[in-house]
Amino acid sequence: MESRLLQKLKYAEKLTTQEKHIVDFILNNPHTVFQSTAHELAQLTYTSSSTIVRLCKKLGTQGYPDFQLKLALEYQPSSPPFRSEDQLIAEQGNVLAAIESVPYLYEQALNETRRLLNPSVLQRIIDWVRQSSRIDIYGNDMNYYLAQQACTKMNELGISAIAHNSPNLHYLNTMTPSQTTLSFVISHTGENLSMIDAATILSQKSMKVIAVTSNNHSTLSRQCTETLLTHGYYEQLRLSKMSTMVSVLYLFDILYMGSISDSY
Repeated sequence: MESRLLQKLKYAEKLTTQEKHIVDFILNNPHTVFQSTAHELAQLTYTSSSTIVRLCKKLGTQGYPDFQLKLALEYQPSSPPFRSEDQLIAEQGNVLAAIESVPYLYEQALNETRRLLNPSVLQRIIDWVRQSSRIDIYGNDMNYYLAQQACTKMNELGISAIAHNSPNLHYLNTMTPSQTTLSFVISHTGENLSMIDAATILSQKSMKVIAVTSNNHSTLSRQCTETLLTHGYYEQLRLSKMSTMVSVLYLFDILYMGSISDSY
């Protein structure tokens, strides 16, 4: 399983030409970072110390020493070799690159999501699914299609499940609170205002609401009864959306399989 710093190095967008050159050098020569100062790394990459420090901060670290420490703690010599973005992303119609990179990205997303799982929380939600007479799943845009797929599986369990691509305020405000109605709200960042509105209204009615998000401390998560954590979502990373989709589907498949009764 790869560290988040490695993911940021590989998939970071909005980098300058110099910063991309530095990233490629680090990915190909990770041990050099452990042994070099910012000034020495700048000389090796024909850049400047200030560019090195700026890149480190752009990658979410406090500076070069912090970047060195995090990379040293996360880098495992026994791990597969570093692979640059050019090796992972299918560019210019390179089908062979896509065949190689897509399973790798899927595995990465699944492993990271699995690491975040809390079995006791999952079991509690599975119990709620089994006791439900209705399940509502809310999600905008791409998340709406993920919600539809999840509802298809829940319907196979004999539970009436409906996907909503936006908060239906009339439905939410007039619905009769019921402990047998379970709601899921999907937002990768946890800060989607329409999804927060839906969760807030449901929470005010003392309904069971589960946030499906990458941020356990988000506004959405604070409005919900429980949170299922997805693979981290970073808007600046090119392939983050693909990884997060896999993560969400994995979570709902766990709930589906865990909710199948012996008699099904």
